[in-house]
Amino acid sequence: MEKFKFHKEVSQEILKEIYKYILVAIGIIAYFCILNLAFENIKLERLVGDIEVFSGVFLAVGIYLLEKAYKKDSGKLIINAIELFTLSIHSLTITHIITLMNIDFRLYLLFSSYAISSYFVLKSIIIYTKGRKEYAKSFSDISEIVKKDEPKKKEAVKTKNRQEEKNTENINLKTKSTKNDKSTSKKTRTKGKSKKPTKKKNK
Repeated sequence: MEKFKFHKEVSQEILKEIYKYILVAIGIIAYFCILNLAFENIKLERLVGDIEVFSGVFLAVGIYLLEKAYKKDSGKLIINAIELFTLSIHSLTITHIITLMNIDFRLYLLFSSYAISSYFVLKSIIIYTKGRKEYAKSFSDISEIVKKDEPKKKEAVKTKNRQEEKNTENINLKTKSTKNDKSTSKKTRTKGKSKKPTKKKNK
């Protein structure tokens, strides 16, 4: 029954995964907010250099997760690595896109933060929904097993009752046969006593 133990509606492992992605969404919003503040306080060249540093960090962590996923054969880690690669490429192309499409830097960062963080929040919701479905399915599996076991238990009880009835009938038959044997022996003795010896006449 250990695999059916869940914390409230989903397992502890799924809850940890949900919290992780929510924290990632908050971290991404904080990252783009820092870039927005940096745009107001430092020069654009310095900001571009900082963005490249952040992009390099995301890329390095993504490569590390990809190697780890290959060793453990984990699909989740591969997805996380791809997400970091995407974030790294997005960060590197910020300055190119705002220059090419003539978009306001702060507006583009605000849109990017909302879009990427919404992705991770949506992912958390999907994981939570999937966890609840697995939780409900586990209980339905248990009920099905119980339903399958009930006919077997009923049949076993019926068989036991039949066996007890047979045993009772056998005991009654034995008791009757014993009584009949005793009554027959008594009758035989009584007949033997009732017969008187005949006297021979003297000639």
